[in-house]
Amino acid sequence: VGGGMAGVCASLAAARHGASVVLMHDRPVLGGNASSEIRVQISGAWGSWDRSIRETGIIEEIMLDILHNNPTGNWSLWDLALFNKVNFQPGLKLLLNCSCTSGSCEEKKIRQVSGWQSNTQTTHTVKAKYFIDCSGDSILAEISGAQTRSGREPRSLYGEPDAAVECPPHVMGSSLIFAWRDRGRPVKFTPPSWAYRYETEDEAPHHPENASQFSQDHFKNCFYAEYGGYIDTVGDDEAIRDELLKIGLGIVDHLKNHGDHGMENLELDWFGFLPGKRESKRYVGDYTLTENDIDHSTTFEDIIAYGGWPVDDHDSAGSLTKGRASHTFHRFEAPYPIPYRCLYSAGIDNLFCAGRNISTSHLGLCTIRVIATCGILGQAAGTAAAIAARENCTPRQVGQNHIRTLQTQLMDDDCWLPGQLRTIPELAQVATLDSSNKNETGNAPALLLNGKDRPCEELNEDNAWTARSGDWAELRWQEPRQLSECRIVFDSNLLRHFLNMPLGEQLGGWNLTPPETLVQAFRIQALEENGAWQDVFTETDNFQRLVTVALNVQTKALRLQIDKTWGADFCRIFGFDVR
Repeated sequence: VGGGMAGVCASLAAARHGASVVLMHDRPVLGGNASSEIRVQISGAWGSWDRSIRETGIIEEIMLDILHNNPTGNWSLWDLALFNKVNFQPGLKLLLNCSCTSGSCEEKKIRQVSGWQSNTQTTHTVKAKYFIDCSGDSILAEISGAQTRSGREPRSLYGEPDAAVECPPHVMGSSLIFAWRDRGRPVKFTPPSWAYRYETEDEAPHHPENASQFSQDHFKNCFYAEYGGYIDTVGDDEAIRDELLKIGLGIVDHLKNHGDHGMENLELDWFGFLPGKRESKRYVGDYTLTENDIDHSTTFEDIIAYGGWPVDDHDSAGSLTKGRASHTFHRFEAPYPIPYRCLYSAGIDNLFCAGRNISTSHLGLCTIRVIATCGILGQAAGTAAAIAARENCTPRQVGQNHIRTLQTQLMDDDCWLPGQLRTIPELAQVATLDSSNKNETGNAPALLLNGKDRPCEELNEDNAWTARSGDWAELRWQEPRQLSECRIVFDSNLLRHFLNMPLGEQLGGWNLTPPETLVQAFRIQALEENGAWQDVFTETDNFQRLVTVALNVQTKALRLQIDKTWGADFCRIFGFDVR
């Protein structure tokens, strides 16, 4: 339930691993805060752009789709990309415009949920063995009676250094984004009569000073208004939207009509009518992630994801805060691990959760709530649900009895788990690894099989086999082996600055392309009995980082032949193995 990026990744992961899945979402488009309706860009642990800790897995797969298929940065095509992924995934049924309204729970298990689909005037009832709440608002807690928590906790509860000694249970507010377009000529703005009027800088709420700058960087040529932390971000959502419109349009009026802000040629290009929420209710799981875990990077044997965004605690007053920004950053040593025990209800035996409603304290929420982190949490929850269905066990029992299976599957699917090594398939372990350029200084093909599918940042090492067009890497056995699958991890430039979509219009428009470091064309070749190499797979338009090729070949040797990149003079390959 819930089709934001957590729900998208959870449903795709579960279906891809054999579960029969229904995704119920209350909007006409997928993506939640990252959809065209709200337009929050997908930030994550890599935030500062100078580290190679960008989230991979399904979230990166979707990002790379956009860079290939949406060159002009069109938000409708972003919605279409998510729709294509989910609606045409085998084993997955999508219910859009369908609000979960009721359900039943017996013997600590949810039995079914019902949703009203407004456009078809139809009630859909879904019976299932497992449920994943990706709604952000923990709406299945009302159906199941699962324990939740909300708002800020006092320092005495968890001993978190940034928690107040005494604090009311207020939350972070919701936001609307307002984006500009430069028309190259003066553009008039007439505010509605009900918008707030801010004639002086002192009267106007805080807003980014770079609101009129145009670049591909985060939050340029736009600003957001924030409100609602002192009231109910669910029950009062309509009133919050109205107030956000008054504030945001008042800021536009201030920037355009009161004072010299250099914005005469800027037009209000877009703004939202659906508030993007930061906080409402969180589930209570078997473990609660706190600021202490994040600061000290607590070691968890059941790690299934990681975070790294700062503890970004927004003042409940939002845009009404005077004299300073409405939020503060608490930075720490990133990344930190997130344990599986935060991803299911402690009291309901078939209820998973993913996204900003997992089991954390308020300050823990302040860092895990960013969308890329929510996406990898969704992929972990969906993969765990598929394992639970296959093993006929509870979410808790997945952690108790199948945690290594879950971790191995996540890493096979290109989800990085800091501190963990991916298990290399036995067929690849017993092979002899060779390459056409192995004698070049520092160019060791053995790095393809070390279980680390990205640069080793802590050692300042590329951790990759480097190749140019025409180079090859080879796996060879003493006797012919039957091969069913080949797995390759290319370099999608984890240091790239691009988020998921530009928030507004850039002067001259956008021209999005796949990262130059990616391999565009390659071949898989098998050694025949007569000593000739035979192409068994050819790709001329690859734009993905993780590539899995189905094979049905018996051979003594298999080669990966590099033919072309997306522009770089050389490429890095992080993984090449077979099953």
